[in-house]
Amino acid sequence: MRAGSSRWDLRSLAPAVSLYLAIRMLGLTVLALWSAAGGASAHTLLSHRWDSLWYARVAEHGYGFTLHAPDGRPLSSMAFFPLLPWLEAAGSALSPLAPSDVGLLVSAVASAAAAASLFALGRRVHSDRAGLILAGLWAALPVAVVQSMAYSESLFTALAAWSLYALLRDRWLTAGALACLAGLARPVGVALSAALIVAAVLASRSRPGPGPGRRSRDRRVRMVAGCARAPLGAAA
Repeated sequence: MRAGSSRWDLRSLAPAVSLYLAIRMLGLTVLALWSAAGGASAHTLLSHRWDSLWYARVAEHGYGFTLHAPDGRPLSSMAFFPLLPWLEAAGSALSPLAPSDVGLLVSAVASAAAAASLFALGRRVHSDRAGLILAGLWAALPVAVVQSMAYSESLFTALAAWSLYALLRDRWLTAGALACLAGLARPVGVALSAALIVAAVLASRSRPGPGPGRRSRDRRVRMVAGCARAPLGAAA
């Protein structure tokens, strides 16, 4: 029964992911045509510009280097959190792809996973229609092009949204683990950890259900463990 339910849940995500991919493919097609008309490469724009270069440098050379902006400001590699560079370095070591191309692949997979998680959240708190709207809005954001770049936005959003979904399903350990990973992706992971801790405080202050005392104690242990796990990524 549990396995069948999981398969049904995966199938139910297909419309949201398909909607997301259709909108993003339209955007990428426009980008490719526009770039070609201007004599530029869409691949270069997506994988070899701005933050993408920083993540690739960290993946290839590690931290500890500083560049200078045209106005003389020092720019440190420490501003870029390590989860995406780790994935880029691992993917590059296991395949013929360059770190920046691995970053594109990570963003592509993570952005679709984020669309699925937003649909799951919308369905959980309201309806399937709300979930589809969230997935579509995620694809159509004015800055949605970064979801197709070797940036960490898609990776963070997928981890954060699935963490919140796990929280809504009372899966505290899973929520904490995903929040920990989100904290390794972007500094705003701190806010996600704070959300889990606030939710735990509110849940602990509510009246306990009619279940057995041991079950209630086990839930409190999971809550504490999840909240303790959540900020470890950002703290590290």
